[in-house]
Amino acid sequence: MTRSAWRMATVALVLGAWGVSCKGGPPSFERMAAPKVMVTLPDECNTPDGCTVMDGGDIILSCPNFNNGALKKAGVFQKDYPARMVRIDRDNKLSTWYEFAKADLHPDTGTVGPMGCDIGPDGHLYVADNHVFENPNHKSRLLRIRVQNGRAAGCDVVVDGFIVSNAVTWRGDTVYVSETFLTPGEKGKPLISGVYAIKMDEWKNGPVKLQPWTPEKADPHLIAVYKTSNRVGFGADGLTFDDEGNLYCGIFEDGIVYRTRFSGGKALPPEEFARDSKMACCDGIFWSSADKVIFVADMLNNAVQAVDLGGKVTTVWKNGDTDGADGSLDQPCEVAVRGRDLVVINMDMWWECQWLVNKKIDRPWNVSVLRLP
Repeated sequence: MTRSAWRMATVALVLGAWGVSCKGGPPSFERMAAPKVMVTLPDECNTPDGCTVMDGGDIILSCPNFNNGALKKAGVFQKDYPARMVRIDRDNKLSTWYEFAKADLHPDTGTVGPMGCDIGPDGHLYVADNHVFENPNHKSRLLRIRVQNGRAAGCDVVVDGFIVSNAVTWRGDTVYVSETFLTPGEKGKPLISGVYAIKMDEWKNGPVKLQPWTPEKADPHLIAVYKTSNRVGFGADGLTFDDEGNLYCGIFEDGIVYRTRFSGGKALPPEEFARDSKMACCDGIFWSSADKVIFVADMLNNAVQAVDLGGKVTTVWKNGDTDGADGSLDQPCEVAVRGRDLVVINMDMWWECQWLVNKKIDRPWNVSVLRLP
């Protein structure tokens, strides 16, 4: 079964179980049961980030392990744990899916920083490789992890020149990647961020090289630009498409969701779609066809929000500062729906930020799950 067919079958089963038609509205998220631990991660996965649901329900999770340095400084770790991609199967058993080879590391930083990821129409996994923490000078990339017979078989670079490659999503033959800032923000000035769109056939002869953005000139692959508050310094983040082919982008620092419509195959200027005082942050976002909502990882609030097609925001779950041992949200960065499970990835990567509920990096490292109605 193809990826799209599996998703459609899942939607049909869900709708049948509800006994509702496609015309029914989104479900209520009132009286949700508390989140539970779906998977407890080992120290080798101390900073989970992006994920994607594969055919059949397995989840591939990126673990850039950005917490290595802070945990060594605190005396919790004695060594660095290399970044890796792991698999959570349908029975929630964890295994390593891909270990990055020496040749995969960036030649200038000596590291790899896997974040958002998505399966392309060719069956390969595409992963944002973020290097902004080591070098903000356009070192971030888009990687392709080649898949053969269901297994990872190697890695190569398909797009180079991002500052902060972050979310990754596919629509048709085009990959969309959020650029969390197009130029480092200056105090007292708006932050500029955006979204790039690159067609698959553009890298058939080698990696696509993006041109650095300036106010006077933008790379032709840049289809959306956002000006935001610069209160945190992170702008465009999560990406998702609805069933009509509209692109949504969440702004990390302001908790705003923007929508980009398309006409004649070209992107129209982005429009503000959802803003609410209860939604402080939009990290990872995920369109659920069954629920007719966009689920949002509200990292700053330790919350998950739902945005309906009218732009109305409803809090699905929110909790205070926690270590996440009981499944409570611990700085959620990504969301995905698998069946009727709302999967929440807890990044637990604290930094000095007055709006961040999470105040400490602490074991256990968990993936949480909320059972949807």
